[in-house]
Amino acid sequence: MKILTRNVGMAVIGLNLTVGVVRAETISLTVVAGHPPITKGVAGVRDFFIPEVDRRLAEAGSTYSIDWTQAYAGAVADVNGVLEAVESGIADFGYVPHVIEGNNLPLEQITYVAPFGTDNLPLLMEVIDRLHAEVPQMDEAWRNHKQMVLSPVGVDTVHILSNFPITGVENLDGHRIGAGGLAVNWLRDTGAVPVTGALPDFYNSMATGLIDGILTFESAVAPYRFYEQAEYITRINFGAMYASALTVNLDTWERLPEEVRTVMLDVAGEYRVRVAEDYYQAGAASLATAVANGATISDVSEDVRAEYAAALPNIAREWAEGLDARGLPGTQVLEAYIRLSREAGISFARDWLAE
Repeated sequence: MKILTRNVGMAVIGLNLTVGVVRAETISLTVVAGHPPITKGVAGVRDFFIPEVDRRLAEAGSTYSIDWTQAYAGAVADVNGVLEAVESGIADFGYVPHVIEGNNLPLEQITYVAPFGTDNLPLLMEVIDRLHAEVPQMDEAWRNHKQMVLSPVGVDTVHILSNFPITGVENLDGHRIGAGGLAVNWLRDTGAVPVTGALPDFYNSMATGLIDGILTFESAVAPYRFYEQAEYITRINFGAMYASALTVNLDTWERLPEEVRTVMLDVAGEYRVRVAEDYYQAGAASLATAVANGATISDVSEDVRAEYAAALPNIAREWAEGLDARGLPGTQVLEAYIRLSREAGISFARDWLAE
């Protein structure tokens, strides 16, 4: 097994790019991620999905074994390039952060346009599974990029981290706040200046004064040491989010033996549950580490949370109607997501279906 966790020379990359699937005793496969393995979804690929697939194939007495090349932390593709790496066949599997692929995968942004829902990530991921089953156009969008989702991946609830105290939305006025993908819309009409970014970039952006704070999820705070640059953690609970996916190139998938595909599908289902639980359970420990290192946590009341949500434009309706105009089922996805969420017992701080 080969693991790449940093940028490598072109010669080595060239060798990895030629890795393909061989219908023989040994199958060579490449997995890429732009995020490092401190990101729990990537760690779950490395520490559970891959070894569990190997273990089950061996336990079943399969004649097939897999030679995995693991390229994390941008070794082959950075966070902006994983979708394309899998699409082109450079990678067989990818940890795709679709939160930053709004143009290519607009329907997958549903939780980011309807925030202030539940912080229960495992429950949210059950809703996302049902949503994909109900709206086939969501999976079709992935097929248009020559891949399929083996497992959706979410993150635990999102808060505001800043180098200044926040007691209300008015405190954001004039401050530059980093956010990923469509989460920048959570800053509209707040007076804040949204700056698009991603987890691997946020620390340096704060350290250099480019931004004054970020929107990020609880379990990322300690691993990325964000508390060193943003000592104030305001728990506003934007909600857990559906942010990434473990995908496989369609040509690779079709070439894999049936018994290998069956094992991978089974393990992928367990990976989804395990990673969701890992994120969900890790939030409290992450914030405790931040406090131990000098961070200050403040909680926002439900009234303030509702006021914040109400102060935003109806970003969900805007998104849905914009996609409808492009011939995509934006309204269908939004209405199905809210209905399925309510059926699961999830409530929102704002009615995103209201006109």
